[in-house]
Amino acid sequence: MKELRIEEFKKGIFTDLEEKSIPRGSSSELLNWEHKDDHIELRRGMLLIGSEETGTGKITGIHTTKNANGVDITYRTKGKKLEYYDTVTEDWIEVGSDLLGADADGEDVAFADYVTNQGYQMWLSSPNSSLYKIMNANPASYTDMYDSAKNFKGKISILLNRMFLWGRKKDKTGIYGSYIDKLNNTTVTNESIGTGDGTEKTFTGTLAFKAAGAKRTCFAIIANDEDSIEIFSDNYDGTLTGSLGGVGTINYTSGAISITFKTAPTNTKDIRVTYQWEDSTDNGIADFTESATRLAGEGFVFRQDVGGDAQNVKTYNDIQYCLHQFNTWRLNIGVDDTEATNRIYRELAGIPNWRAAVSTGAGIFYIDDSDNNNPTFRVLSLETGSSEVVPIDISNQLDLSAYSFDQSVCIEFADTIRFACRTSGSSINNREFVYDKKYKAWYITDYQVSCYAVNNGALWGGDSITDNVYELLSGFDDDESTINNVIEGKFDDLDIVNLKKVKRLVLQGLIQKDQSYKVYLDYDNSGFVEVGTISGDGTYVDAGQAVTIGSTTIGKKVIGGGGTATAFNYKREIKINTDKFERIKYKFVAQGLGFVSISMIRWRDIRAKSTRISSKYR
Repeated sequence: MKELRIEEFKKGIFTDLEEKSIPRGSSSELLNWEHKDDHIELRRGMLLIGSEETGTGKITGIHTTKNANGVDITYRTKGKKLEYYDTVTEDWIEVGSDLLGADADGEDVAFADYVTNQGYQMWLSSPNSSLYKIMNANPASYTDMYDSAKNFKGKISILLNRMFLWGRKKDKTGIYGSYIDKLNNTTVTNESIGTGDGTEKTFTGTLAFKAAGAKRTCFAIIANDEDSIEIFSDNYDGTLTGSLGGVGTINYTSGAISITFKTAPTNTKDIRVTYQWEDSTDNGIADFTESATRLAGEGFVFRQDVGGDAQNVKTYNDIQYCLHQFNTWRLNIGVDDTEATNRIYRELAGIPNWRAAVSTGAGIFYIDDSDNNNPTFRVLSLETGSSEVVPIDISNQLDLSAYSFDQSVCIEFADTIRFACRTSGSSINNREFVYDKKYKAWYITDYQVSCYAVNNGALWGGDSITDNVYELLSGFDDDESTINNVIEGKFDDLDIVNLKKVKRLVLQGLIQKDQSYKVYLDYDNSGFVEVGTISGDGTYVDAGQAVTIGSTTIGKKVIGGGGTATAFNYKREIKINTDKFERIKYKFVAQGLGFVSISMIRWRDIRAKSTRISSKYR
């Protein structure tokens, strides 16, 4: 008798090879199972963030930024609205009222972060909305920075202390850049916001800078009474701290200020505020102007009129790679900003959607469907043993002809690169290809993602068919009663070329009590037959010894040490008594909710029978 064990599963799915030719432990068909080094496991569920939005729609943008305290703040756009997630109310709060406007209703929105001594900022724009600036300490306040004489509307990123912009409604192929931020600051000294009366401790007001310039924001606040008995300093997070224990708040966008002294200031003594303000359209990142003879550090536009519409600008090795629909341009701006090279880097190498690329330390990962008959996932990275950056195919084992990438999205999360796309018959994104960078393996989920963000270490996805945001890879349940899933192996000859029989199949892994999965076998492509079920409450489950499987939500930063999940080891032998066959294939389908993994597949009692071919072919 012979036996064969499978205990390594790191190769992932193969769809561009015959099922008999793929590596043992890999998959020929897969949905919502993840390949790990030493096991496969059902993907985790998803959790609705905030109140549910009914009806159809689409999240057109989602972005997580940070305030001065390192706290994550996540924004989303849908229709005409910009909203941020409030962790106190656990719901979404609108910024302004229909801020994006009717012309940008349903249009994708780009976000970018910027941090200087002028504060923690987030910017957003789209070709038909406007150019907005938000001081992260005051997430409900915004400044409209658009000025037709100074800047533009479009997709944006902020790199090297300047803003890059592309995708203008009136110019879809030009790459625009702003001033290198000169950090022009204006100081206001001892502005009065009230007078003490010997009793009142709290003083409120609005700093005068905003009235003289709607695009100004303030920072570096110092407040005190005229005698300087207590001095308030700026924590850069929207709060002020008094030297004697007083407290205060400042809105860096509107200038609204409130301070409460520990002891009431003396009668007739002024309450004074010293601060700085800046206007980003004045030699800052919202100023795209340049002199008749351009000077170093000013704005620019580079023409890239070959290769279709500009889709995105990504940086690798201090070079800007401008990805168009069909070509990729390489923009290399000199250190002193007095010269640059702007030329086509690769023809027939582009991205179908502006979100279809992500910059990482390992290179720029992207979806290339410039050849409609052969879409592929690639990475722009240094060639091995060379200083040249080249596009490298990373999806040779995949047949992607049944998918469309015109709405594709890409993100780096943990050890994976995730690409959202759609099956050819779907109008919305309904599939996600996941690439394990360590093992260079792929698996597939059915998350419906229009855009991604990472909040507090967890992966959030904007829904492609509703106005909702979900925490992905969260918990062990889903909005549905079960997660649609399947995983199939290779057609395996079990290392015996001739006809054979096998008497037993042994399966081992981890499972939670309410979960189960069905086991199917296919002999010589005759169709799957159910041969057994593994149940979380079976007698073959070691219910007395819980095994920790990590945090309930993958990637989430657990507060207070809680939130870990456990499962139980199982090992079951299924008697199968097969007919004679040449090749055999397994299939597993999870039936319920809860964690399940398979770490060993063991064929026992394999018996060689004949050198003849299978009877179905005779």
